[in-house]
Amino acid sequence: MKTGTEEKNAFITLPAIDRINSIRHAFTTRQDGLGARSSGLKSFDDWNAVARDFGIGPDRLVTVNQVHGEAIVTVDGQNYSSMRAASADGLITNVPGIAIGIETADCVPILLIDPVTPAVGAVHAGWRSTVQKIVQQAVKKMQDEFGSDPSRMIAAIGPAIGPECYEVDEPVMEPVRRNFPFWNEAARSRGKDKWGLDLVKLNRLELAQIGLAEKNIHALGMCTSCRNDLFYSFRVEGRTGRMLSAVMIKAG
Repeated sequence: MKTGTEEKNAFITLPAIDRINSIRHAFTTRQDGLGARSSGLKSFDDWNAVARDFGIGPDRLVTVNQVHGEAIVTVDGQNYSSMRAASADGLITNVPGIAIGIETADCVPILLIDPVTPAVGAVHAGWRSTVQKIVQQAVKKMQDEFGSDPSRMIAAIGPAIGPECYEVDEPVMEPVRRNFPFWNEAARSRGKDKWGLDLVKLNRLELAQIGLAEKNIHALGMCTSCRNDLFYSFRVEGRTGRMLSAVMIKAG
């Protein structure tokens, strides 16, 4: 995976998403100690800097307890303050001024944007959630709850471990092969039942399968393991910090 931009900022954004005037988004880096964790422990203050940059109070930047599953929660104007206790790996909302985000340190972060409704989603797609087709479920939930049309939706994929660094074995590949007929487009054998797996590509193919146009699927294209100077990587470091991938419909 190419390293792309050499940005050293605390936040990185994708130009294609920046052009949507109604949407604010960001992928954080490890610069300035952002997302660092004492002894690996999560703190409610981790993302105050992101909330300030978005122009909202810290309580209006919503994250959940991620469990590598398939649950997706809907965040609204009444329940947002209690969502930190929810166990899920995806969030969706159509409420302006409430940011939703997911935390990663190698897994694939995916932001979903329906600029017409408008509505947004944030998905944590590690390999377990990917094989449960969580990104497809998030798109479907946005369809059902907000009337979002996949053909007009936009996806932004943030920093994640690339296939050159993500070697997996048969316990991972077996469900990948079982669930994705196109699995061989995203995996390369390394012999001895080892594979280089491209989780970003798997999710890109999933998004296209559910109706997103290829031109509307954008990826940062930066490997968290290769760019350990810029991102946290669980594979490289073990217990470490996290990046946040957040998206919000602008108020007003």
